[in-house]
Amino acid sequence: MTIDLKPAPVLQELIDDLETKICRLTTELAMLEGEVAPRYLVHGIEKQLDILEAVLERVDSQQELMNLKQNSISLN
Repeated sequence: MTIDLKPAPVLQELIDDLETKICRLTTELAMLEGEVAPRYLVHGIEKQLDILEAVLERVDSQQELMNLKQNSISLN
């Protein structure tokens, strides 16, 4: 049995939540495109996906920066 003593990334829970929400909305969008759905509904989901993907990208970048800072502190 191996025990990982490295701390989990601070923002990992948020990253996981964002990825789950994006996956759910992508599935919902795919199901709507197979039906005759109102355009405003499809457009709304597309906009939500755009926003969530942009937020996820920024959170990922922030986590990478935090990791680099932590590694830099560890090396000093």
